Amino acid sequence: MVTLRRRDQILNVPSGKTLERILREAGILPDTVLVVRDGKIVPLDYRPQDGEEFELIDVISGG
Repeated sequence: MVTLRRRDQILNVPSGKTLERILREAGILPDTVLVVRDGKIVPLDYRPQDGEEFELIDVISGG
């Protein structure tokens, strides 16, 4: 399992898929978050391994 943390929400999802697919299946638009591990942004084509944990940071834009 892979753990995704977003604000007060924790998602535990199976590994083996790209981060983009995991986010889409969880109902999260990939363009609305940054996926971070150990303080570094992780590309959406990365395939997480069991036991990895990621933080989802909401992207905010404005004018």
